[in-house]
Amino acid sequence: MNARSIALIAALAAASSAAAAPKIEHVVVKPNPAQFAAGKAPEVEVAVSVTRSRFDSGGCDARIEFGDGEGRTVDFGVASTRTLRHVYKKGGSYSVLAKGAGSTPCEGTQQVALTVAGAPEPEKKAAPAKAEAKKAEPKKKPEAKKKAPAKKKPAAKKKADDKKKTEQK
Repeated sequence: MNARSIALIAALAAASSAAAAPKIEHVVVKPNPAQFAAGKAPEVEVAVSVTRSRFDSGGCDARIEFGDGEGRTVDFGVASTRTLRHVYKKGGSYSVLAKGAGSTPCEGTQQVALTVAGAPEPEKKAAPAKAEAKKAEPKKKPEAKKKAPAKKKPAAKKKADDKKKTEQK
């Protein structure tokens, strides 16, 4: 091989590495583990880093999957790091994944395990609280029916009855 061929091959190799898309290098999730506090769902910060060749000036896109069914696409432009925030609504183990996507995908894939500890506090409903208050109050007994007053005998009839009693003795 002559010197001209070697220079041409070296130039093509440099051009191909410069034309290659940035590579997803790191995914960092903070805090990890995340935890529910005072009934509030934890918010985590996901930082995704790409490496570039020293001649690379093009952008690339990546898809970040949070492992809970939600995800976002990120355009790196000429940046080397992008940071996203995400709120997890349930406790559990998740896998945060960054992979090349879109019309100009970044190269590679990176994955990080995340643990979300605790669980959201159940919402208190007003209806059961009222029912508990009713249970605490003593039940009132229904009022006894009042007896109708006895009918009084007319005075004249009463005297006649008294007279009969005395005569019988």
